[in-house]
Amino acid sequence: MPAPPDLAPYLNSLYIWQTEFPTLDEVLPAYSAQMTAFVTGKARMAFDDGIVGETSDAFFLAPLCQARHFSVRGPAKLFGVSLNFRGWAALSGLSVHDHHDSFLPSEMVIGEALADEFATLAPRWRKGDLDDDGFLDAMADIVRRGISELPKTHLQVIDRTLEWLSSSFRPDLESLYSTLPYSKRQVQRLVAQFFGQSPVRLVRRYRAVRAATLLSLPALPDEVEADIHAAFYDQAHLIKELRFFTGRTPKRLLPEGESAINEMLGPEGYSSVDLFGSSEARQLGQDPLDC
Repeated sequence: MPAPPDLAPYLNSLYIWQTEFPTLDEVLPAYSAQMTAFVTGKARMAFDDGIVGETSDAFFLAPLCQARHFSVRGPAKLFGVSLNFRGWAALSGLSVHDHHDSFLPSEMVIGEALADEFATLAPRWRKGDLDDDGFLDAMADIVRRGISELPKTHLQVIDRTLEWLSSSFRPDLESLYSTLPYSKRQVQRLVAQFFGQSPVRLVRRYRAVRAATLLSLPALPDEVEADIHAAFYDQAHLIKELRFFTGRTPKRLLPEGESAINEMLGPEGYSSVDLFGSSEARQLGQDPLDC
């Protein structure tokens, strides 16, 4: 579901995800932060150093800097709020450089009072005191009350970086530095704070995500496919980068390929970044996504 208008600058979407399968093993692409509540079933996600996160009634998934495997014991149902980079900064105040690829307790992100309120939603849903729409409305309201206004300097770094990422498969690094009133060292530090990775690493990440999104389309113009392959050294490099950042290979991105989370590689999952860029959008006959 689209975010309420007042929260649109901070959210990708609100959503309900469910599966009837008793077990499900999947890969989540490098993705933005999620506010999540499992009301039935359980899931586990593998992180670095053998750390495994386990779901609960109310928790946050910090922004992912690479694809992560997860397994679900179903049937399962979860309610979620997908935060974009502005939303994570405004809600949590946490540096993505220090807090990424992990499950975080709610109180660490939104404080104890709002976390306690968030924790009551799943039990209320199970008792029948809260329906699906009411659950999502309540989560959105918690976000609304938890957000703090970002300093203009922070917004400038986030928005300029998003525009830069949206400009091309291979955006020029100097063009990012020239749009911000900081030294190169400061820009690198601030980008890592808000996005978890250096500008160079971000280019790799969104190049892979953009390629995956385009390759998943049912009809891809030859010019766009040529642009994709030109952005990588060779086919092996393309496959390696797609697997690392999206958990997919070109074969698994075919329209007939089945995946529980294909929509997360689509435009709706990345509303803050124009995955298509202006040239690809024109070739595909559509408007670029809003930044």
